[in-house]
Amino acid sequence: MTDTLLRQWLMLRHIPRYPRKITAQALRDRLADQGYPTTERTVQRDLLRLSGELFGLSLDDRSRPHGWSWDRDATQLDIPGMEPQTALAFKLAEHFSGQLMAPATLNALEPYLQRAADVLADTASPVRTWPDKIHVVPRGQTLIAPNIDPDILETVYAALFNDRQLDARYQRRYDGAIRDYRLHPLGIVFRDGVVYLICTRTGRDGVVQMALHRMQSASACAEAVERPADFDLMAYVRAGALDFQLSAEPLALELLLEPATAVHLEETPLSETQQLEDTDDGRIRLTARVADTAQLRWWLLGLGDQVEVNGPPALRGDIADRLARALSRYPG
Repeated sequence: MTDTLLRQWLMLRHIPRYPRKITAQALRDRLADQGYPTTERTVQRDLLRLSGELFGLSLDDRSRPHGWSWDRDATQLDIPGMEPQTALAFKLAEHFSGQLMAPATLNALEPYLQRAADVLADTASPVRTWPDKIHVVPRGQTLIAPNIDPDILETVYAALFNDRQLDARYQRRYDGAIRDYRLHPLGIVFRDGVVYLICTRTGRDGVVQMALHRMQSASACAEAVERPADFDLMAYVRAGALDFQLSAEPLALELLLEPATAVHLEETPLSETQQLEDTDDGRIRLTARVADTAQLRWWLLGLGDQVEVNGPPALRGDIADRLARALSRYPG
């Protein structure tokens, strides 16, 4: 490969997919960092020629700074060729992504997934059938993931990646009101097909979750994110924040379970503090300290006659009231 071809290949690999873009000056600087010093004029000349030869490479001159990008559906460059094991990794990501990604996220991977499919189709090896030998079944009722505007998704991801603040227009779930916020992105969480931005809001206390499908517009800001010093995304999730926490104090939970359900919880405990013991009536007593969340209540109601809540008293009363109301809807 000549120096010119190698320089052009390296340059093309630095060009992002739309709506992101990169300037000719930035490409010149990146080439220099990799040991290929050149002029901005040479980079511009190469790009103009290549854009006429390669489908999907274009200049965005609608706003400054002008920059280059690949179209969303442009074919993924394959230099060097994708190996079968790499192709398998992409196919497995596609195979299981329904549980982890919103549709717009999956669309961003489409060029890679299509190339992976082509590589595996041409591979005379057991690796091509591996995705057909694995399946994951989600617990609970399967729901269709909500649609997310791909431009909003891209903007939010870019702001999170670059630690930049974000202006967003958001429709609140509980009252339908539309509000404008200055957000400080801290993380992204996928849950049951819904993508949540974990963030703080300028002028307001506390970390909140904002579902991206309720976001009506988003634009990145130049200001850096003001990140709480003690924030840890994993600790935040493990504390039950995404389970709609109802109070900061954990519950001293006590349940009486039918043996079949107790076996399941013996294998997959509610918490590290869980203990099980036999009772005189044949049921199993479970005790554990757990987060006080709406998710806990939904789970208990889903167990139906397999569980009796013994404590704490407030939780027992809440579950009893809900069950009584449910029973009243089935008269006779």
